[in-house]
Amino acid sequence: MPTIIPKPGQAPELAVRLLKAAGDHPERVRTSTHGGSTVFDVDDDLAATIAEPEPEPEQPAEKPATKPSTRKPKANTSSDT
Repeated sequence: MPTIIPKPGQAPELAVRLLKAAGDHPERVRTSTHGGSTVFDVDDDLAATIAEPEPEPEQPAEKPATKPSTRKPKANTSSDT
């Protein structure tokens, strides 16, 4: 049974990920203390699942902002007469 030791301050976020990955079987995630911090004991399958990076949520493609033209039209100074 692997033990996952979170970095300082990451225990709550990791607990959420582990419980989400455990689905209907939260008993697959056990907590214990190690040197005053919380660690998670999980089964091999859950450890393998959590080792994979969580997919990024898809963001809709942003349309480039269109700026109004700030150029002034050039005056016609040629003499075509």
